[in-house]
Amino acid sequence: MPRSIEQIHRESSDSAALRGLIGVLNDKLQLRARYALLEYEAGMEGRREWSELYRIMTRLESDQITRLSAALASEPEFENPRPLADLQGSPDR
Repeated sequence: MPRSIEQIHRESSDSAALRGLIGVLNDKLQLRARYALLEYEAGMEGRREWSELYRIMTRLESDQITRLSAALASEPEFENPRPLADLQGSPDR
């Protein structure tokens, strides 16, 4: 199962740049989710131009999310993740 943003953040707490990238990715994911609702609401109000604007903004956010995700995936620590046993920890800790 893929790791969550929180897991990546916890495991990479020594890199401010990586934390920043993860934070931006998280913000963009939340913003893109809001755009869908805003697009719907604009459409329901008959504001077709605004609805189209939200659709365009969604595509732009999606492109940026793809680029951020690719940057995170290219991190050496993500290309060679630790074994699952290391993430779960041992019961005697």
